[in-house]
Amino acid sequence: MPEESREDGLAAAFVELADTLDSDFDVEQHARRLALHCAELVDVSAAGVVLATDDGAALTASASDERAHALAKAEAEWGEGPAVDCYRTARPVPATPLAHARARADWPRFTGRALELGFALVASAPMQMRGTVVGALTLFRDRPGTLHAAQLRLGQALADVATLGILQQRALAEQTAVAAQLQNALNSRVVIEQAKGALAQRRSIAVDEAFRLLRGHARNNRRPLAEVAREVVEEGLDPTPQKG
Repeated sequence: MPEESREDGLAAAFVELADTLDSDFDVEQHARRLALHCAELVDVSAAGVVLATDDGAALTASASDERAHALAKAEAEWGEGPAVDCYRTARPVPATPLAHARARADWPRFTGRALELGFALVASAPMQMRGTVVGALTLFRDRPGTLHAAQLRLGQALADVATLGILQQRALAEQTAVAAQLQNALNSRVVIEQAKGALAQRRSIAVDEAFRLLRGHARNNRRPLAEVAREVVEEGLDPTPQKG
């Protein structure tokens, strides 16, 4: 790839991986974009990404091509391989030739499957930011040899930007959820106040007495107070006095 085109590709990759604030953000597509950018820009045969679900209970797999996807998926299912080790330890797995005894000893099923698929070397980089680990990136080569330090640094840099994007999206989702909860609580409070006022006027009673009537009706019928209040306001519900 010409140097100018490579620089343009790098700039585009970093911008795309950092921009995750769209409402239609999809984390699996984001992971696949990371893998595709790595396969193109890091000069490797393929790349795979293993991501933890939000609750950390499971791993999902994405990749730059079908071979790498099959391997990343098997790795996530088996709980064995360089990406799994990288995710669990939050430390890089250095470039490792799959023909070496170490690879067969550490990842017997993974190594056998990787060799069958034509891969000769792997290296993994953690996807983490400020102590939060979301997954791992794996770089694959078809040819024996090694990955240079510059390649590994670039792979880690792309993984870091993708991780920042994921955590940024999660923070936005959490903020949106909290805002929705606060809005719901405010809406409930408003309708309860409206119902208290409506009941007080209908029955010519004090507002506090109207609230006790509302609360008693909700408890006796095992219904949310806000739901009863909404029916008082919108449907003219006349709460029955509290029993006992």
